[in-house]
Amino acid sequence: MKIAIIGAGSSYTPEIIQGLLHSKTFAPLEVAFYDLPEGRGRVETICGLAGRMANKEGVTAKFTIADTLPEALAGCRFVVSQFRVGLMQARIHDERMPLALGLLGQETTGAGGFCKAMRTIPATLNLARQMEQTCPDAWLINFTNPSGIITEAVLRHSSVRCVGLCNVPYNMRIDAAHALDVPVERVAIKMTGLNHLSYITEVLLDGEPMLQTMIDRGLFTSQLVKNIPSVEGVQDLIALLRLVPSPYLQYYYFEQEMLRREREDAEGPGTRGEQIEAMQNELFSLYADPTLCEKPKQLEMRGGAYYSTVATLLMEALCSPQGLEMPLCCRNGSAIPDLEPDAVVEINALVNRNGVQPLAAGPLPAAVRGLIQSVKAYESRTVEASVNHSRTMAVEALMHHPLIHGYGNAVAIVDDLCKTFPQFVGELR
Repeated sequence: MKIAIIGAGSSYTPEIIQGLLHSKTFAPLEVAFYDLPEGRGRVETICGLAGRMANKEGVTAKFTIADTLPEALAGCRFVVSQFRVGLMQARIHDERMPLALGLLGQETTGAGGFCKAMRTIPATLNLARQMEQTCPDAWLINFTNPSGIITEAVLRHSSVRCVGLCNVPYNMRIDAAHALDVPVERVAIKMTGLNHLSYITEVLLDGEPMLQTMIDRGLFTSQLVKNIPSVEGVQDLIALLRLVPSPYLQYYYFEQEMLRREREDAEGPGTRGEQIEAMQNELFSLYADPTLCEKPKQLEMRGGAYYSTVATLLMEALCSPQGLEMPLCCRNGSAIPDLEPDAVVEINALVNRNGVQPLAAGPLPAAVRGLIQSVKAYESRTVEASVNHSRTMAVEALMHHPLIHGYGNAVAIVDDLCKTFPQFVGELR
């Protein structure tokens, strides 16, 4: 079974290699690594580490570095997308530019998420066009952020079978299991919303509903997503909502506190992107060590815990007649009646070799309906702004977003995007 990893120079790649090596579904395993020329050195380092990891596990695996995208895609069953257009310097700009406007700077949320989406949608649709020609029956497993927006672009504007995936829901399931002090295998969660804007609506322990009891007992006190700092008040918020929000929702519910922390970081150790850049240099020094033959513990601090777990679970399910139920980013259909059928949402879905079937989530809870609908309008309009090369649509998209705070900020963000990254977004008319 051949799998292509697009953006293979990412420090996350050893995570997914570990998961693939531990699965019998993919044997004999073949992985094609592909990245742009500037990432070639890192891909070579990761390819060497992958070979050593396979040898240690006693797994027969073939790892190759593709020189072209069609070469990487040829014969693939799965394509894993995890690339960053503009590399880490673009992320750092996305974090610092909004701070100058008094706005949050975060790579998937608000102004930063918008800029990343506008750079990434054209590149992703190019990947989709290549898949339509080279491996039309393959599945695109999209980890590229902002995952919900990118997945919607592919599903609306190509024929590629695409699923958006994020490790946050699995982290939240782990969190629930820890709160109940039971193994994670006994716990299931139900979710509704959007990627990085979703909520746990139920926790099941051996099939029995537990969420409201857990909330009343104050069991949700921590979150296991290392790249999102927690703030005081989350437990009170959960008690009010009677839902458990994704850690990323702290940017909405505790905007001023999160903004203060971002400013302190920017003036001190650096933005998250600057911190990760230093972290990646350390990781690749480890990866290059010829004695290293396993994923290093330091990778967990990158924020990718359980990345390999969810990727492997999804791909195994897509090969299985029985499959499994899991939260992921997929076309809504009729699952959430408050949103359009073609909107991409993050909800529970049944996954098997027949595809992905979203499961009925019901109407959005009244306490969060308006927020989700506003952000969904922003996401869908952002996709159309990119595809139509429309400056007007781009400004309109941002005006839907609750973290942008008005027309003036929306215009300033779009103008900066066009000035700073024309090579990626093209001409917005």
